[in-house]
Amino acid sequence: MKPTINLNHEGNLIQILIPAQLGRHAGRKTILSPTGQPVNPDRNEEGDVTLLNALIKAHRWNRWLIKGKYNSVNKIAADEGIRSPSYASRILRLTLLAPDIQEMIINSTHPATLTLADFMNPFPQLWELQRKQFGF
Repeated sequence: MKPTINLNHEGNLIQILIPAQLGRHAGRKTILSPTGQPVNPDRNEEGDVTLLNALIKAHRWNRWLIKGKYNSVNKIAADEGIRSPSYASRILRLTLLAPDIQEMIINSTHPATLTLADFMNPFPQLWELQRKQFGF
């Protein structure tokens, strides 16, 4: 479908129709173009706060496990008020991302379309394959 412009008979009303759909980008609702890209990608210049916060949590939780403050992800999930220990495990898995991918997330230089949801499914352990899968 192509954009269309309609004028009313008096000429005082212009209606512009642009094909788009609602979706999520960086954990927020946004308007997506027909190609799936955000229509206004620069509106949040701080980067993907949801993904950044998840990466920070992952490293905090990992430190807690290493230092012995907690002995299981289940206990971390319970204390953090997370209903699903499996969700906590998926967040914790972010520590396994290649260092350069983590750095790009921290610096907000990762691909704009990449969100936390993209990391919730299992991903390769090999950093080279991670870069390929996530578009780095």
